[in-house]
Amino acid sequence: MDVVERGTHSLRRAKKTWNIPLNSFSNHLHGKTRFRKMGLGGVLTIEEDVEVIKWTLAMQKYRLSINLHQLKLKVVKLT
Repeated sequence: MDVVERGTHSLRRAKKTWNIPLNSFSNHLHGKTRFRKMGLGGVLTIEEDVEVIKWTLAMQKYRLSINLHQLKLKVVKLT
């Protein structure tokens, strides 16, 4: 983007050099981009996350396997 802003490259030359779609490059240059990350940042708080990790490690220590359903139940119980 710096080379286009300085005028040393055109949009089309920069697009060919770095193999970027012209429309995407132009939108990014003019600030027409959107964040792709939508929704909540995380489900658990830091303390809840630590608790899930401790529980999982304890299950491994006693050689008890857990499945996704058990993990989901533990998360529901914490929240």
